[in-house]
Amino acid sequence: MSGETAGHRLQRRRVDANGLTFECLHSGEDDRLALCLHGFPDNAGSMAPIMWRLVDEGFTAVAPFMRGYAPTDPAPDGDYSARALGRDAIELAEVLGEEFDTDDAVLVGHDWGAAAAYAADRTDPDAFSKLVAMAVPPGFNALLPTHHRQFLRSWYMWLFQLPDLPERALRWRNFALIEFLWGTWSPDWDYPDSRVNDVKETFRAEGTVEHAVQYYRDTINVPPSALLGNGPSLNEVPSIETPTLVICGDRDGSVGPELFERAGEVIEDCRVVRVPGAGHFMHHERPDVVGDEIAAFL
Repeated sequence: MSGETAGHRLQRRRVDANGLTFECLHSGEDDRLALCLHGFPDNAGSMAPIMWRLVDEGFTAVAPFMRGYAPTDPAPDGDYSARALGRDAIELAEVLGEEFDTDDAVLVGHDWGAAAAYAADRTDPDAFSKLVAMAVPPGFNALLPTHHRQFLRSWYMWLFQLPDLPERALRWRNFALIEFLWGTWSPDWDYPDSRVNDVKETFRAEGTVEHAVQYYRDTINVPPSALLGNGPSLNEVPSIETPTLVICGDRDGSVGPELFERAGEVIEDCRVVRVPGAGHFMHHERPDVVGDEIAAFL
């Protein structure tokens, strides 16, 4: 896809980094780099509202299709963990920084993109000058067992631990599960058909469904003992050193806003913003509010 609004055009390009070829959307030609990472079930086009705002703020914005999301390459080693996503982000920023002759890079991530941002900091806290993490709090695995309502909200994560069934469930009735999740996670968002159809096309591509499910198998690994109160506590989660803006929607049906209240215990320099009336896809539901917060922070 390519898109255009407010005079900005999203162009498609490919970038080789971390042993993969990433299909990317790109807008802007300024000397500050913003790497924009999408989540599930989604694709790079989800980041367009943020990209256009960042271009207005003097950034070159690049949004890759994440590893395993066609047409980006699958992981050659089969690794779809958050750690692997963080390494992808670091190396993409290095390659793009050399191309645009800049060492000033920020990372804006939504959902799995937020998990990648946290992982990138833990790998190299100097890779990005600032992080923006939307819809996923730091230390999610440690928080999950102590928030029983969240455990129920995360039912799909437990489904995705099973063999074969989640892949069939995602493909059932023309990917009806994608629309169900979007409607549950952002109940007030009247998403356009063009957006969800574009995401379905990504999931129709060979391998994308399997790779997207594997993200959860490789990262969401809460042991049964944790459900009895014997798991790791939040103070055992490695800290985030990079200044970080964390954004959540107060009507998010995927990750409850109460899970963000302790973000400052993990992130040394943290600002948490709760967007009224917005769900999981707050950057589409309240693009001006989210854009203003990001612009002010960066």
